[in-house]
Amino acid sequence: YGIEKFIEKCKESVWRYRNEWEKLTERMAYWLDMKNAYATMTNDYIETLWWIFKETEKRKLLYEGYKVLPWCPRCGTALSTHEVSQGYRKVKEESIYIRFKVKSKDSEWQNTSILVWTTTPWTLPSNAALAINSDIEYVCVPDPEEENHWLVLGKKNFEILLGKGFFPETYKNLPAFQIDSFSGREMVGLEYEPLYPDNAPYKVYAADFVSAEEGTGVVHIAPAYGEDDMRLGKAEKLPILSLVDEEGKMLKPGYKWNGMFIKDADPLIVEGLRQRKLLFKTEPYEHDYPFCWRCDSPLMYYAKTSWWLKTTAVKQKMIAENKKINWHPEYLKEGRFGEWLKDLRDWAISRERYWGTPLPIWRCGACKNYSVIGSYDELKKKTLKSGNKYFVMRHGFAEHNSHDIASSNIENDNYKLLPKGKKEIAKTAAKLKKEKIDLIFSSDFLRTKETAAAVADIIGIPKENIFFDARLRDVNVGIFDAKPDEEYHRYFSSNLEKFSKAPPNGENLTDLKNRLMRFLYEMEEKYKERNILIITHEYPTWLIQAGAKGLTDEEAVILKGKKKDFIGTGQMMKLDFIPLSHNQNFVLDPHRPYIDKILLKCEKCGGEMKRINGVCDVWFDSGAMPFAQNHYPFDFAQGKPFANKKLEYPADYICEAIDQTRGWFYTLLADAILLGRKAPYRNVLSLGLVLDANGQKMSKSKGNIVLPIDLMNKYGADAVRWYFYTINQPWDEKLFKESDVQAVLRRFILIFWNCFTYWKIYGRAAGSRTSYGSPTSIINKWLLARFNQVALEATKMLDNYDVVSTGRLLENFVIEDISHWYIRRIREKMKNPNSKEAKEINAVLGKVIMETAKILAPFTPFISEMMYQEMNPSSPRLRSARESVHLENYPVVGKTLSAASKKLLKDMEVTRDIVSKALEVRTKFGIRVRQPIASLKIKSQISPASPRQSRGRANLKNNKELLELIKGEVNVKEIIFDKNIKEEIELDTMITQELREEGILRDLIRQIQDIRKKEGRKPNEMLEFFMATDEKGKNFIVKYAKEFKKSINAKSIIVRSVLEGGYDVKVGEFVFLIKSEK
Repeated sequence: YGIEKFIEKCKESVWRYRNEWEKLTERMAYWLDMKNAYATMTNDYIETLWWIFKETEKRKLLYEGYKVLPWCPRCGTALSTHEVSQGYRKVKEESIYIRFKVKSKDSEWQNTSILVWTTTPWTLPSNAALAINSDIEYVCVPDPEEENHWLVLGKKNFEILLGKGFFPETYKNLPAFQIDSFSGREMVGLEYEPLYPDNAPYKVYAADFVSAEEGTGVVHIAPAYGEDDMRLGKAEKLPILSLVDEEGKMLKPGYKWNGMFIKDADPLIVEGLRQRKLLFKTEPYEHDYPFCWRCDSPLMYYAKTSWWLKTTAVKQKMIAENKKINWHPEYLKEGRFGEWLKDLRDWAISRERYWGTPLPIWRCGACKNYSVIGSYDELKKKTLKSGNKYFVMRHGFAEHNSHDIASSNIENDNYKLLPKGKKEIAKTAAKLKKEKIDLIFSSDFLRTKETAAAVADIIGIPKENIFFDARLRDVNVGIFDAKPDEEYHRYFSSNLEKFSKAPPNGENLTDLKNRLMRFLYEMEEKYKERNILIITHEYPTWLIQAGAKGLTDEEAVILKGKKKDFIGTGQMMKLDFIPLSHNQNFVLDPHRPYIDKILLKCEKCGGEMKRINGVCDVWFDSGAMPFAQNHYPFDFAQGKPFANKKLEYPADYICEAIDQTRGWFYTLLADAILLGRKAPYRNVLSLGLVLDANGQKMSKSKGNIVLPIDLMNKYGADAVRWYFYTINQPWDEKLFKESDVQAVLRRFILIFWNCFTYWKIYGRAAGSRTSYGSPTSIINKWLLARFNQVALEATKMLDNYDVVSTGRLLENFVIEDISHWYIRRIREKMKNPNSKEAKEINAVLGKVIMETAKILAPFTPFISEMMYQEMNPSSPRLRSARESVHLENYPVVGKTLSAASKKLLKDMEVTRDIVSKALEVRTKFGIRVRQPIASLKIKSQISPASPRQSRGRANLKNNKELLELIKGEVNVKEIIFDKNIKEEIELDTMITQELREEGILRDLIRQIQDIRKKEGRKPNEMLEFFMATDEKGKNFIVKYAKEFKKSINAKSIIVRSVLEGGYDVKVGEFVFLIKSEK
């Protein structure tokens, strides 16, 4: 397939998924600057990564080492410790206990085997030694399976295995002559027989990593496959037997398992040991095993030469900086993240991959010296060069130039130089004399040939040193040949389009650039130390300069600028050319395989340096984003476009999943500290995983995955967002149920929208406005005070990153305070929209809804914006200068509440408490709320048990407005303060006939209001009502006609015995047929 095709496919994938990401980001209303979003594959980003590498090398924090590291046999690359930490999961495997026979002439060790436990049978063919702990006590006991044979293992381990039943019960009381106890020191230096024949000496060595808590107290050592093993191997100069290849296949000819994958080979290796009577026991073993986070393949530990960042050298600095970071939840600082930093290891930074940031390290083939490159400029300086110097010249002024005619077809080539052009050439040629031109390469058009001949004659170049090349011809304009230049230019919407669009029978500018650059690279290969003049046309001069610099199409357009011609006729310019790492269109591209072709000159011996094959760990890329997204430090240097730009560092806030404590959170900190910087972020909010309703991870294979975009399309993004903001703390796991999102929509989003809709409907009637001076009504004063209280609390909570409490506070405010309390209390007053009260209510409610929408905008951006647009100057309802709610200032309500506001809020709290208790009594006695009752008694005596509440109740005695609120909400005729009642409140539950009829009337009014809604009537619309009922019903209507007529907004009420059509309504013992007309 080829690396180049693969790399291009990778790029396509990046842009494809970037588009998907942008669509989802926009749908969820996630505020990002997507036009300037960084991508880790861009040239600027990679250059910053190279700079970081250079800086770490300067600080002696970059080194090459042969170490055992986690290796993915499927991906064919190493992984860093933080990558490995993301892929652990529980597995159950067969562990084995095997006999290693002691090889000794000492009679004490005759017929003895050392018992060893391992979970990785595939490593046994690479065994090079056994390790014991010299401070542990060991025992030698009879082998229960083999007569006259003995087993050696740790004493503690023996007791554990005895308890598991690995040895007979009788071994609990072995006689002294059958059990020998000794120190591990006595075993050091013992030789043993290899499991698989080899000439190497196999001995027992002491190691402090051997434990008496697990296994047998003896560890099998395979230096190629374990960190501890490798350390011991280096210390004792053990052979490194690597009998597994990079694909995880066994390399041991002559065995059945040769060529098999390690995990597949395990059973065959175990069976072979059993047949040779070396297998003592097998045991299922459950443990955490690492799998590749990319492909889910089991990892293996493998000895490889790799490049490392010495993070252990800056470990203490990382720990110190972590203490300054504000973590949410707090326990992560010293817990998951802090513990990770304490156990920090060096970072294996190189990967044996094709796609990724190439390691900027070149090694000399002769002296093995290496060089780390920190910028593209440094790369150019150190690139092996041909020594050629290039000059590009445009032909002199010719006949077609005088008529502004395009000429690109060689078959119609009959345009000669004019005298003006010859003078231009002579002037330029005089300047060229000092450049000592060796060779002239020219386009094969008549005007360029004439130019080449004239220049050669003046500067003294023989004819044999003049060459003509079709690749230097002008751009092929196709059907526009021999036509005015302007027609060709008008064919394109811009100069940029010329790179992708070709005229019929012609070529685009990318085609032109590519043939020019193929010519230039051929010159570079063919000639050394020559001064070469290239004579061509205007567009080729422009495009060869762009190609030599490796410019993108957009950059090439900027290079040309707005001037008509890039270069004048007969003019010449230098062409600074050094071979670049470029893609197939000669655009700078530092990726493989292009970068692999760039050779450097060794500064030490002058030899040829080739780039090492590795690419960077992708987590290094992501950790560098505070610097690389801004092309730091390059765009900050003098003369660069962002010379005065300030690096926004550190970030105030970052947010990611909790597993990123060993991913992005860590690599951000590591990259920064390696550069000698402070922590790159001040505050971290960590997010828990979203699981299914049963607590299982979501995956396509399990069929339990839920796509966010589907949820948003079904319930709206605001409902999905609000679910996550309020369901539980951000860092807690979420057991996702779709019904919870549906509940959020009904419970909060729609209620807030209904509040707004109510204001909008009644606001029109009352003359929509949000300014009415200082409110006079206590309910309006309270709503404003309560909003200010909520805004203060919400601000404080958000400043402390307490998102959940903020969300729940705002939800309670909208549902309980605005919808259930305030709007319910002002409905009657809004029925007369022209009243002073209605206008004041409209202003207050409108203001509160608007200000609440502003606070909610970061949480529920869509509904907040919809409300804002309905209320903004275009209505003109609210006078505001902002285009969007998201451009508004966050509501500022002062630092504290006034004393009057605090008192009002306390009084209303008591009021609502009384109402709540009274309604509980109603429910207890089965009295519906629309049924009026005679009286409510409130205990006026201050109780020592609850002085604050009882004092608050007593204070209500003289507050008529609050008492009226209680009357209306509880539906009671009279409130009596009585210090002698036992409970806090008492209701008179006796329903008189008059009260009963009043309750029936209220039920009838409510049902008629429902009919008005069904028919789509406006609240203030006057209607004529026709009612059919019996004599008893007529008398009831007549009795309450005045109140009834006013309540249903009726012009008139006509009662008949018979009525055609209408709505059947039954209230109490009355039955009505009701119909309305305008």
